[in-house]
Amino acid sequence: MPAWAVVVAILGAIGAVVTIVWCAWVAARAFRHRHDPPVATRPDIDGLSRQIKELEEKVTHPPEYLDGLPQAVDDTLRAAYQEARILQLEGYQAQNAQRHREAIEQFTRALPLTQNDSQRAALHVLRGNSYVSISEYVQAHADYDEAAKLADRISPADEAAMARAAALGNLGNVYLQRGDLEGAEQRYKQVLHIHRRVPNALSEASALGGLGVVYAHRGDLDRAEKHHKQALEIFRRIDDPEGEGDALANLGNVCRRRGDLDRAEQDYKQALEIHGRIDNPLGQAQDLGNLGLVYADRGDLDRAEEHYKEALEIHRRIDNPLGQASQLGNLGLVCASRGDLEQAEEHHKQALEIFRRIDNPLGQANDLGNLGNVYYARGDLDRAEEHHKQALDIDRRIGNLQGEAQDVANLGLVAEERAHPEEARRLLTEALALYERMGAGGPGPDAVRAALRRLEEAGAQEKPRRRTRKRKDQEPPAG
Repeated sequence: MPAWAVVVAILGAIGAVVTIVWCAWVAARAFRHRHDPPVATRPDIDGLSRQIKELEEKVTHPPEYLDGLPQAVDDTLRAAYQEARILQLEGYQAQNAQRHREAIEQFTRALPLTQNDSQRAALHVLRGNSYVSISEYVQAHADYDEAAKLADRISPADEAAMARAAALGNLGNVYLQRGDLEGAEQRYKQVLHIHRRVPNALSEASALGGLGVVYAHRGDLDRAEKHHKQALEIFRRIDDPEGEGDALANLGNVCRRRGDLDRAEQDYKQALEIHGRIDNPLGQAQDLGNLGLVYADRGDLDRAEEHYKEALEIHRRIDNPLGQASQLGNLGLVCASRGDLEQAEEHHKQALEIFRRIDNPLGQANDLGNLGNVYYARGDLDRAEEHHKQALDIDRRIGNLQGEAQDVANLGLVAEERAHPEEARRLLTEALALYERMGAGGPGPDAVRAALRRLEEAGAQEKPRRRTRKRKDQEPPAG
């Protein structure tokens, strides 16, 4: 049965991660990032242990047929197959306990012992899911590519289609994390096309959620909301609580981008309750980070910091570099808001180093922008402009409209501080048009309008006083 794993979308430098779920194509459900098969139940660890013991007994006392291998098959081949199944189940256990490096080791040991393309495809997807969970996207991409190739050799056709959908959906997640929105969109749409022929509600909902994150990054909030609501309806219909929590978190991100903090808080709290109930620490960390963003937007820095630190602790415990970087960036914004620019710079540099190491351009753009704000606050306008331009180049390259609006606005503030009112007015007007095109509300567009009013009041003769705008969410969660 298919399961899909893991998508993340980053909430920028202050960015909690957004997640959509893809499951790995196997009989057990794969871990989700945050936000699977008609089998909509989480793996039962005790049950898996019993299966392992049963398989171990079968090694000594094989039945006439073991998973399709007749007793007449060579004993060495049978033993290898049984060992592969045991390793696979042990890998499930490690994966669902968030011990992803251990899971990778078990899946890697199982691969040479597999007997057919179905087993190999399943293991490549499972291993890819664990690589995504520790932000090692190059290795994950290679595993999903291999699974897609193997799917073409699987029969019957419906089974091959489900394997291919799982591989493509997970590839979409990788493209999303690396800022390739076009590549992600293409693969999610391929998944939906497959499920027009081979229905699978869980996989369809995951693809809809992935498309919702893509559209949110592009600033098309109405389209994003539509897809997340469709995903939520399906997850609820098939009684998939984890998918429900992920979809609620994604809807919260849309609401917060529109400036509706009350609805966003409500969605995030519902997601946190669900992720806590089903014991999903990654989902909990992302929900905590998202709630921190709401409190930061309201100016409650103490409460925001508390949530960011709690989220960071969980991300470190489960070895999730993407989440760590997002929460370090969030903490940097809290420090900057309090005037502790040295600590803010340190947090943003740490976050930027992680984002570069895991090849996450969206996160890089976020923290380059945040560092630009730190240098602006210090009066180092050359370095501020340099960092905002680097961020703008990345955001335009990956099609991140929200980030582009923030970068252009920040460059407008630099021009304002340099007493270049015409340049400042041009840039701020451009930024406001981008925000309005997205239907965005909240601190970002409000700060741009305030700057334009200052320019109107001050005129060209009077240098406006310095105003710093913090870089806000680049949403997809970091998730």
